[in-house]
Amino acid sequence: MDDGMDKAGARLFLVYLLGLVALMGGLALAKGGLYVDRHEGDTLHLIEIVLRMAEGQWPHLDFVTPLGVLCFIPIVAFIWMGFGIGTAILLAQITVALMLVPMVWWLGRSRLTRGMAYGVGALVMVLALAMIHGEASASLSLSMHYNRWAWAFAFVAILIAVLEPKQGANQLVDGIILGVAFSFFMFGKITYGVAFAPGVALALVLRGQWRVIAVTLVVVALFAAALTVMAGPALWPAYLGDLALVASTDIRPRAGVDLGTLLTAPQYVLGNAVLVLSVVVLRRGIDPRLGLVLMLLGPGMIYVTYQNYGNDPKWLALLAVMILGVSRAPQIIALAVVSCTLIAPSFFNMATSPARHFVAKEGTYSALFAGTPYADAHGDFYTKAERVNRILMRKPMLFESEELAYMNALAGHLPPAEFQGEILPSCGQQLGLIGVSRAMARDLDQAGMSAGKSVFVADTFGNLWMFGDLEPTRGAAPWYYGRLTGYDNADYLLIPTCPTTPHAYRSILEDVQARGEVLKEVRRTELYILFARP
Repeated sequence: MDDGMDKAGARLFLVYLLGLVALMGGLALAKGGLYVDRHEGDTLHLIEIVLRMAEGQWPHLDFVTPLGVLCFIPIVAFIWMGFGIGTAILLAQITVALMLVPMVWWLGRSRLTRGMAYGVGALVMVLALAMIHGEASASLSLSMHYNRWAWAFAFVAILIAVLEPKQGANQLVDGIILGVAFSFFMFGKITYGVAFAPGVALALVLRGQWRVIAVTLVVVALFAAALTVMAGPALWPAYLGDLALVASTDIRPRAGVDLGTLLTAPQYVLGNAVLVLSVVVLRRGIDPRLGLVLMLLGPGMIYVTYQNYGNDPKWLALLAVMILGVSRAPQIIALAVVSCTLIAPSFFNMATSPARHFVAKEGTYSALFAGTPYADAHGDFYTKAERVNRILMRKPMLFESEELAYMNALAGHLPPAEFQGEILPSCGQQLGLIGVSRAMARDLDQAGMSAGKSVFVADTFGNLWMFGDLEPTRGAAPWYYGRLTGYDNADYLLIPTCPTTPHAYRSILEDVQARGEVLKEVRRTELYILFARP
């Protein structure tokens, strides 16, 4: 095992990192816009938050979200500079990658062998610049970008915390890097901060890195102070309130499989076994201290995977680097090889996504904001045309004949939702969210009912204002997590014929009726019923 890089090697490593940013970021930008082919709901959620922030609104203060401001500020900054939403997202990715470059350089220079430094550099840059969240499905999507960014910061922070420096030890630099990473966690994606703080703290304490801990806390405090100056002290109780709301609701308790499945299902159990075996091997003599730290980090890594859409165990790559960083014993190499093999399809998918974006066929996509007020300013974001225009719904099959009526009871379907005495259709929208949203907004505009008005939509998404003359509903959530936040500020309640999330739809209708208001129907179409609020 070599002792790391000399000065010439460190300079070459820096060029390598910048080259990865130029290659992946350049491929993404070279297309001349942002093209996505899945996750329309998450896409609209991201764009709504960014546009509302660009107009001066603050997360938590002006709308509900469990995601912190740092998830979106890099994108908003480029909107303020005059870029369209598609280009702004890509430039934000490049900016985050450039921020990570000196952090990864320091990690490689101070702690890793040359080969491992280049490997970790590639992993982190891929996480920052990918155009898909992971998994093995070769698609294009910038939704859940904050999960990738958070993993990129986590890779760097955890490796700095657990690995001893080979040369150039500097607790001040280590603390600054950890402080930046944990600031993104705490004021961006707090799940990562809660999951990784115990393990990172233990690693630093075991190594006697008290100055690193102090500098980390100071940097996080400086980030908090800066946000307080910009948004005011009311930001923090509002942020905690949003987190408490999401934690207490059953509307979306998780983003994927349940915890039992994540621990024992065939596609996950081997990776979890590698983690357990790594702890056992380390504790039995190779590095007992790292084994102890992994006993805390392991549950945190699994918890983050449980909370993230796709349940992609990206921590397997991190685990391989951690254990190879302390030993090259045969059993360690074997465990690392298995870890890398299991997660390789996900990282390959992410690594090749900018190239896939570059060769995407423009003719099969359409501009997201075509024919809307945002068409000129944000005409550089494109979605798959067939997924916009092809409206599909799903509904239970109900049998009316005596011979088959018993199948209705066996199916256990929920009774149809009701509102103000009317039985509503039992269906859900499966495809065409953007097309339906655009059609609803257009219909309201043509009916003369949208100018200066706001609407509360009985569904997970309520972003009709982006496609027409409606105003955004003050205080409403871009993604419904529970409760009628923002409802009192809306002029209308819109009930879609087929909601995207029937569970959220029913919850909203029940809460509205529990208020005892009698709403007046003012418009009815094949897509929705509109009620005026008193």
